[in-house]
Amino acid sequence: MRMKVGFIGAGNMGSSLARGLLKSGTLKAKEIMASDPSGERLRGLKKLGIQTTTDNKKLVNYCNVVFISVKPAVVESVLKEVEEVSGGKLFVSLAAGVSTKFIKDRTSGRVVRVMPNIGGKVGEMASCFSLGKGATRGDQKLVERLLGSVGVTFKVEEKLMGAVTGVSGSGPAYFAYIIKAMAEAGEEMGLPKDISLALAAQTAKGTGELLKSEAPDELIQKVCTPKGTTIEGMKVLEKRGVAEAVKDAAKASAKRARELSSMMSHKKLY
Repeated sequence: MRMKVGFIGAGNMGSSLARGLLKSGTLKAKEIMASDPSGERLRGLKKLGIQTTTDNKKLVNYCNVVFISVKPAVVESVLKEVEEVSGGKLFVSLAAGVSTKFIKDRTSGRVVRVMPNIGGKVGEMASCFSLGKGATRGDQKLVERLLGSVGVTFKVEEKLMGAVTGVSGSGPAYFAYIIKAMAEAGEEMGLPKDISLALAAQTAKGTGELLKSEAPDELIQKVCTPKGTTIEGMKVLEKRGVAEAVKDAAKASAKRARELSSMMSHKKLY
């Protein structure tokens, strides 16, 4: 049977992943369907040849793999809509803080929980996933193939999803914040705005590639030659406690993810 993949929710995360799977060649447009109450969100996907609908039940009927990419507060109402047609389906949840048990208790399908990030839009997603009760080895391989085609993915215990949220789920915003500051520094020193931003962004991209084959401390040591330029900047970062601030930001995000998960798990079953 040909795989048909659906996305309930065509916001930033859902549409980014759908576009990434299409761009990578993993799926053809006719193998993807997206549902959303917003016609504006659907129009962009429709232009790519992706099937669209405003009917979540119709999507679940059509697809055998369903990504849930709506806000956590909306998940329960979505599951109520599709419960009667959920049998035999694989639900892959992208909703932060929503446990596999929460979805399993409200459907007749199998569940995999994913913490993705927005990098899937350009084929550079960093994600982790956890298998819900009843999910199969085949489900794991399928999710690894889909997510791996748009970046890197790792299987983790579900209790670690909060930490994943702090590091990679929220990470793009933190890196963008730092790159923006670097670019603004360049502007203040006389560089044109577009050149300064391009330099900062490319430097971040290149550093990420380098760190695939060497440890961060090794790279820092290589760049920080004694009595050189970089070491003077590192002194400022250390004095200002930048490392601790970044750690605290990641931990704050992880804490909020755990709070959301706790709030969802204590909701009464309908």
